[in-house]
Amino acid sequence: MDRRTKSRIDVQLTCFVGNGRAHAEPLRVLTENVSRNGMLMRWMKGTPLPNIDKKLVLDVKLPENSEVGPRVMRCETEVIRITPAGPTHAVALRILSMRFVKQRRAVRANDLASMPVALDRVH
Repeated sequence: MDRRTKSRIDVQLTCFVGNGRAHAEPLRVLTENVSRNGMLMRWMKGTPLPNIDKKLVLDVKLPENSEVGPRVMRCETEVIRITPAGPTHAVALRILSMRFVKQRRAVRANDLASMPVALDRVH
């Protein structure tokens, strides 16, 4: 039975992951899908996995808008599930809070291009 209360949007966005520090460290993670209260991330091979119940701060790089400039969606999250998905891992996160902020760092243009194609569906 599907217990989701919010609809998911399948979207691939580059993320920076931190532990609540002022500056998140860039890790090779990519969104698979996002809803208002959760997100499914693809943790790339070689990227250290978080623990279940770990609190993480994610800066999700949003597409640029000429009116507001580069922005990120800063989400305070909690890891609720980790599932092997081939050479990567699917990490399900509960979003505890979300806000939109100006991007602090320059993101290389090829960050997203270097990521593999999204999986059909990770459950």
